[in-house]
Amino acid sequence: MKTPELETDRLLLRTFRETDAEAVFYGWENDEEVAKYMFWTSHNDIEKTKQWIDFEMGQIDKDDWYRWALVKKDTMELIGTGLIYYEDEVSCWEIGYNLGRKYWGYGYTTEAMESILGYAKEQLNISEIVGRYAKENPSSGNVMKKLGFIYEADIPYECNDGKIMREGIQCRLVL
Repeated sequence: MKTPELETDRLLLRTFRETDAEAVFYGWENDEEVAKYMFWTSHNDIEKTKQWIDFEMGQIDKDDWYRWALVKKDTMELIGTGLIYYEDEVSCWEIGYNLGRKYWGYGYTTEAMESILGYAKEQLNISEIVGRYAKENPSSGNVMKKLGFIYEADIPYECNDGKIMREGIQCRLVL
């Protein structure tokens, strides 16, 4: 099923486009602080960001991968990304998200993920979903708590393409 456009009070959620490369690169992909707790590493070259966008554009019609570009409606700024995908490692759907640092703390992630989870339940008939985050990143845990996720287990948490291992938490939400 094609990743659809979604909308919240403050955000437009859409698929990525080739023209997003600079906004993505300068918005969060080249920021090591944003990448600190992510599975990926920050991009030190816009070409890496262009390759990532090409990959994401290739996923738009997949049935197990739904990623949205998060755009502020009032300014049309691309501020981050939200994702649900089927993760074989946990045999379940999983969420993922990140924002450019200057947009942290305004509730954008929670707002976007509420819309994405509604889509997952209503359109994809997903009944449960997991979320994982590094213990050192309680802000991500707070987002999951606001969304209704419940602690499930302490887990090893891989960051930066496996170069860094942290202690993590896995949570689960029954939709």
